[in-house]
Amino acid sequence: MTIMLITLNTEVHAESASETATEFYDLVRQENYNAAARYYDPAALREFRQLMSFENEITDQTKRLYYRAFFDPDLTDESINKLSDSEYFASFWRGVLSSDTVSQSLNYKNVEVIGEVMEKEDLAHVVTRNWITVGTDQIEIIEVPSFNKIEGVWKIRMSGKLKSIAILLREEVTK
Repeated sequence: MTIMLITLNTEVHAESASETATEFYDLVRQENYNAAARYYDPAALREFRQLMSFENEITDQTKRLYYRAFFDPDLTDESINKLSDSEYFASFWRGVLSSDTVSQSLNYKNVEVIGEVMEKEDLAHVVTRNWITVGTDQIEIIEVPSFNKIEGVWKIRMSGKLKSIAILLREEVTK
């Protein structure tokens, strides 16, 4: 007897926000930022891009330095405008995490998911522990990213930390 299994949808969705967080951090550890960015709430990615939309307020020289420091140095206005919100965020994140200075404080490679708190049926907060090295010291960081359930899929909300990076960067670059 032969059994045939047909799968109509190959995209697997985690049952809980904690499982989603674990999948997300696994992708980050693999440096698969494009796939990891798709775990974010699309509205949050759109908001992040809007916070970062100050390229038109800076000179071409500053823009080249900005792209080199925080994105791919080969990006142009035209190529960056063609990126989806998810690709834009992934490109920014890849650039930031490749910086030795910044990557130490935003290192997600050692994150472990330790719990979950349901606030509402479609809003959960995942407790994570991370260890980062600052100088020669190891520091434990407990963070609580939030997740919205959108059309049955858990999506990460943009953290205040990432929003503040965009706001501070805008203030610094547009001086």
